[in-house]
Amino acid sequence: MIRIVLDSAAVLAMIQGEPGGERVETLLDALEPGADVQVAISSVNWCEILTRMQRDNRAVTAEDLTAVLAGIELVPFDKEAAELAAGYARVSQALSLGDRACLALAKANHATAWTADRIWVQFKLDVPVELIRN
Repeated sequence: MIRIVLDSAAVLAMIQGEPGGERVETLLDALEPGADVQVAISSVNWCEILTRMQRDNRAVTAEDLTAVLAGIELVPFDKEAAELAAGYARVSQALSLGDRACLALAKANHATAWTADRIWVQFKLDVPVELIRN
C-alpha cells in the first residue's frame, strides 16, 4: 500500500495551476476504490487551503473544494497529532503549524509527505518527503 499525505502547498499548487500541481492532479485522478494508494490530508492543512482560497477568491466554497479533493481522507487534528506536530518545532522554527501537521500525519500513517515547500529537504526529518516541483 502506498500512503501519501498532502501538504496544503501541494494542493494549492494544483488548484492554482502552479508548477508541480499537475503531479497532484495526476495522483488524484488515479484514486479509485480498491486502488493501492491512500491519500490523506490533515484538517489543519484543509483549513489553510480554505483560508487561502477564500482570501483569493470569495466565490470558492468549501463544497467546491471538497469536490476537487474527492477521494482524499480528511483526518482530524487530534491530541496525538498535536503532540507529534509540536515535536517538529524542534527541527526548525521555519516549519509552520500546517507543515508540522502534515509531517505528523505522515509519521502517524507511515506515509510520504508531498509538498511544494523546498525548505523541507533542508531538514533532517523522520518521514519521507516528496517535492512536487523540480
